[in-house]
Amino acid sequence: MTGKSCRRKGLITQLGGLLCLAGCVSGVLFFTLKVGGGVLLGRYLEQDHRQEQHVEEQVALFQEYVTELNLAASDTQELTQWVRRNPLILMEIYRSNVLLYTSLAPTESSDGEQDLEAPYYDWVSYYEVEFSDGPADVVLYSGEAYQWYVFLTITSLALSFGVFLVIFILGIRKLVEYICLLSDQIQAMEGGDLDQEIYVKGDHELSTLARGLNSMRLSFREQREREKELYRNNQIIITQMSHDLRTPLTAIQIYTDILRYRKFENSGQAEEYLNRIDGKISQIKQLAENIFEYSLVQGEPQVILEASEAVREIFHDPLSEMAAYLERQGLQLQLETGWPDGRICVYAPYVKRLMDNIASNLIKYALPAQAVRVAMVVEGQEICFRVTNAIAPEASGQSSSGIGLSNMRAMMEKMEGSLETVQTGETFQVTLRFPLA
Repeated sequence: MTGKSCRRKGLITQLGGLLCLAGCVSGVLFFTLKVGGGVLLGRYLEQDHRQEQHVEEQVALFQEYVTELNLAASDTQELTQWVRRNPLILMEIYRSNVLLYTSLAPTESSDGEQDLEAPYYDWVSYYEVEFSDGPADVVLYSGEAYQWYVFLTITSLALSFGVFLVIFILGIRKLVEYICLLSDQIQAMEGGDLDQEIYVKGDHELSTLARGLNSMRLSFREQREREKELYRNNQIIITQMSHDLRTPLTAIQIYTDILRYRKFENSGQAEEYLNRIDGKISQIKQLAENIFEYSLVQGEPQVILEASEAVREIFHDPLSEMAAYLERQGLQLQLETGWPDGRICVYAPYVKRLMDNIASNLIKYALPAQAVRVAMVVEGQEICFRVTNAIAPEASGQSSSGIGLSNMRAMMEKMEGSLETVQTGETFQVTLRFPLA
């Protein structure tokens, strides 16, 4: 059986245990009240002779009834009517120890002829009643005690059931309070409050639900923070790109005005202005490509990393291609250390785009006279791909929107890595950190 199935039994087990506890307590209470109350009630009835007093009162009432109707001991129908008006009474009539009438079988009552004598019991109370045909002994069995015992049983049941309800309600009160608390916290989360933690209590289905809600709250909060950060970055990028685009566009407008109104001295100067326009157009094209790549990276969902491979297998070909391309541009690469042992998980298209971005920045900012140093080292639980270059003097005054580095940072984060940049004096260093598989 799985742990999930066991957890699902938690709430059912608690409620079942609560019902068993309430049932046991109420059962013990009912037994105690029934037995103990019965003993006390019996003693009370015996001490006060309430049954005897009640029987004597009933005998007196019966005598009045007989006298009023002038009944004989053989008037079975009238005697039965009186018994029916007193349903908790059993009556027998004897004369000369012969049973003349019994309320248990009034139709079979004897007429006094050819009947055997009934034995006389000392423990039975006989009361003499005057009938029209002479006196007779009457025996009354009162059911008043039965009323008291029935009342005792009903009272015991009511009290036991009340205790059962009280125990069950008190037992589930905390559970109901927890449900109400979860409801309030869910409403707060629906209202946008993602900072209030969902309270987790116990180890049952509701606590599992609370943990799931808490995880969902944290996910929503992280997503909201990422959206805010993305919005801030986009605002920064838009501001920087607007400035970077305005500068070459202004220069192009100036050069085209010079050429349009022929404010140049000779054809050589006009050719120089055309070359400057081509340079500014290339700069704008590069900015447009950076913007497109930035929107592409930001719009891509979370990538699925490939199976882990050795560092050499991942970087050998892209690094070789980048070295050949930089050599054609007048730059040299120098691999300072060998390939370290270790395996990492990457997304191959991102690795190629990272190498292209690094090569583009090197061509734009690196000093050709000094070789670009590339190092692959292990630091802790990370493989570091580090590129260090000297900054060209003419590149120091160039403004940059930083969109290229933003693209690289976003790609590294999607590969569960990070990007670091350090600029000291005339040296610039970029480090790509990949976690070891």
